Amino acid sequence: MSVLEVDDIVVEFDTDAGRITAVDGVSLHLATGETLGLVGESGCGKSTLARAIMQLVPMQRGSVRLEGTDLGSLSRRELRRMRHRIQMVFQDPRGSLDPRMNVSTLIGEPLKVHSIGDRTSRAKAVAEAMELVGLPAAVADRLPSELSGGQQQRVGIARSIVTDPAVLVCDEPVSALDVSIQAQIINVLDELRDELDLAMLFIAHDLSVVRHLSDRVAVMYLGQIVETGTASEVFGEPRHPYTHGLISSVPRADAESAARLQTARRLVLGELPSLLDPPSGCRYRTRCPYATAECAEAEPAPEPVGPADGLHTVRCHHWRTIVSAAPEPQESAPSQELAI
Repeated sequence: MSVLEVDDIVVEFDTDAGRITAVDGVSLHLATGETLGLVGESGCGKSTLARAIMQLVPMQRGSVRLEGTDLGSLSRRELRRMRHRIQMVFQDPRGSLDPRMNVSTLIGEPLKVHSIGDRTSRAKAVAEAMELVGLPAAVADRLPSELSGGQQQRVGIARSIVTDPAVLVCDEPVSALDVSIQAQIINVLDELRDELDLAMLFIAHDLSVVRHLSDRVAVMYLGQIVETGTASEVFGEPRHPYTHGLISSVPRADAESAARLQTARRLVLGELPSLLDPPSGCRYRTRCPYATAECAEAEPAPEPVGPADGLHTVRCHHWRTIVSAAPEPQESAPSQELAI
């Protein structure tokens, strides 16, 4: 049974240049104990989707159901009572922590905000959360400025789990950390998921991290999910040309690396279109070497790959003819390195 169900979310913003649709008809689900990795280029709408799920930005359409409750139908007071069941880990640990509060106060603050427990039980919960994320008791009285970046993120994670949430939304939680620290934080999140039976939405630009941590993966492009499936399906047999381009763009220290990068450059052409004037039909067609007239005329719907009840779906008119080996496209054009 799904603990989180996101159905047909649309998020729009008014800008000086016009109205943009940052998230366009996104649906996904999460089961207890499952991690869904969300990947895509910068600006594709990943963080906006996360904030919509958290009810931090308004939705123009769609619903978010947490443990069967439609969050959008709740009053502000009712939503406040539900918030302890869905928590967020932010990208910048320093920016998300009040510099005037010490570690124990920061971690215990959500318990106070949600009126959970008394002073004794809160102190116990804070100590348990610190132990779970690997923070020594000696740092309890320190300020964020006295901690390393890795310790600051551990505080952020401890603060997010202290209320016993059902769902954890992680918005690029390791991208601001040194490479030497990233693996430690990933291991902390992985262990917490297993120990606390959390459902986790994990947003990241590092595909190797997503592959390691995720049970399923969703690939986002220009506000839409273009492919989703188990990690082994998406990384092992990508069906959408954009997915294949992303995977091929990851540098590897082997003889195939140069060939893979050339494949990525052929499959992801040009620059990301503007949300002010998105392409007609398939959003990806202006960068896809396999695009045809059909791609400009009709927007592809998500289709199952394999059995109809399978988890692997793809949004592409021609996915049946585009195998994971990525055959040579009919023509090529200059491109730039991906920023994912």
